[in-house]
Amino acid sequence: MIGVRGKGEADASSLASFQLKRKRKTKMKRMTFMKFTTLLIVIIVLPAVLLTSACGRNQQSPEATAEAKAAAPTPPPIDVATAAAITRTLQRGVEVVGSLAADEEVVISAQAPGELAQLNVDFGGYVARGQIIALIDSRDAKLKVEQAEATLKQTMARLGMKEGEKFDPIRNPDVRVARAQLDWDKMSLDRQRQLVENGDVSRAVYDQAVTAHSLAQARYQAAVDAVNQQLAIVEQQRASLDLAKKALTDTVVRAPISGAVKEKHASRGTYLPINGRIVTLVKINPLRLRADIPEYAAGLVRTGQTITLRVEALPERIFTGRVVRIGASLNEQTRALTVEAEVANPGNLLRPGMFAKSNLITASNAPAVMVPRRAVQIIAGLNKVFVIENGRASERIVKTGANDGDLIEIVEGVKSGESVATSNLDKLQEGSTVSAGK
Repeated sequence: MIGVRGKGEADASSLASFQLKRKRKTKMKRMTFMKFTTLLIVIIVLPAVLLTSACGRNQQSPEATAEAKAAAPTPPPIDVATAAAITRTLQRGVEVVGSLAADEEVVISAQAPGELAQLNVDFGGYVARGQIIALIDSRDAKLKVEQAEATLKQTMARLGMKEGEKFDPIRNPDVRVARAQLDWDKMSLDRQRQLVENGDVSRAVYDQAVTAHSLAQARYQAAVDAVNQQLAIVEQQRASLDLAKKALTDTVVRAPISGAVKEKHASRGTYLPINGRIVTLVKINPLRLRADIPEYAAGLVRTGQTITLRVEALPERIFTGRVVRIGASLNEQTRALTVEAEVANPGNLLRPGMFAKSNLITASNAPAVMVPRRAVQIIAGLNKVFVIENGRASERIVKTGANDGDLIEIVEGVKSGESVATSNLDKLQEGSTVSAGK
């Protein structure tokens, strides 16, 4: 009995402990749920309360708002200097880049073969048109001229020709003999015809006369043809003589243009074949400027327009040219129109190959709205000015153009006659009250 009672008491103690733990867990869950509920109510209700409060403030009466504004202190006017936007005439142009090139470039070559006996120019030297550049050994050329003259004289003597007079083939001795024989045979044929008609001679004798006359005609024609052939040979020999004289003249090499020696290809003593190069000449006055015009300005280009240019070698000098040639089409890769301008170079200061920064003038008297440069502010890459209207500053974003001294062009944003602020720009903002002065 005692053992049974002890076991029962132990089971009762365990059951009580289990129930106690269960109650504790239930209590903790209730507390957690209450905390979560409270936090949720705070999150939902608090914004609504704040919104209601803000609406209450915004729904104040206009009289209260006006009183608040009147109570706020008014900032003093900002002293600014002003200037009126004016209209001026400017030169309109297109900024382009290009390269200078020689107006002409000529390779001087030998027209007659031979040894280069004399060379009168060198690299970088200047020559005038017609100046003797080089001399080629002329001994062979002179001998060929003499040979051609002798052959021509021989042929002319055979024909009985004299230089400078008109030649008649009938005057040739061979032709004259053949003509005389023809006349004799014709007379004999006429006599034999009368005799055979009268029956005084046989028909065979008449036939012999006819044959002799025909042979005489053939000999005469052959003589005339031979003379004409000799005359043709004379003309051929005269042409050969002219070629020989030209070859002799070609031994003296002259400059076809005025310019400078770009390259020297041969030296004295060099044997030159026909077309052997001697020097290269370039004409550098005037020069050609080749420039590429952007597509948007291609329609503004005309021949005769003025173009100004600068080169790095002479940064302080401004050179002037005019457009003389315009390309037929735009480059498909660059979308640019190539033009050529003629640039005067009297002092030979410019050189072919120089890089030039150019300005093609498309209009000489174009109207433009100008303001002082100090009136323009550049902020974050934007140009802006303050226009003064009725004692207040109005901020405007503008598009600028060309500079003219202390003035700058306003392409867009300001009209002529409007006043712009030129001082204390850093203190101005949209709507600022200003005290304008000059």
